Amino acid sequence: IRRYTGISEWSLRYLQKVYRETGEVVRTPVCAGRPRILDSLDANFLEACIERQPDILLTEMQDQLRETCGVEVSIATISRTIHRRGFTRKKVCHHSCPY
Repeated sequence: IRRYTGISEWSLRYLQKVYRETGEVVRTPVCAGRPRILDSLDANFLEACIERQPDILLTEMQDQLRETCGVEVSIATISRTIHRRGFTRKKVCHHSCPY
């Protein structure tokens, strides 16, 4: 089997073990980790905010998300969510910001 598939000996042993235990070669995926706070509707809302106003700040997105969707999340959560959607380098605040 290894010669035809090109998989390692360890992988072959692992697959044999899974097959013996479950009767199938493929394991059902387990959703590991903590569930995301923002669902797809919230992520779509953030994406729409960026499309409407490309220079929107993360703090403004946070405010709009709270006011419109009733969801309170950190700026880091918003940043990670829009990054997963393909957007990068959103500003946190204006240059006149005290921080």
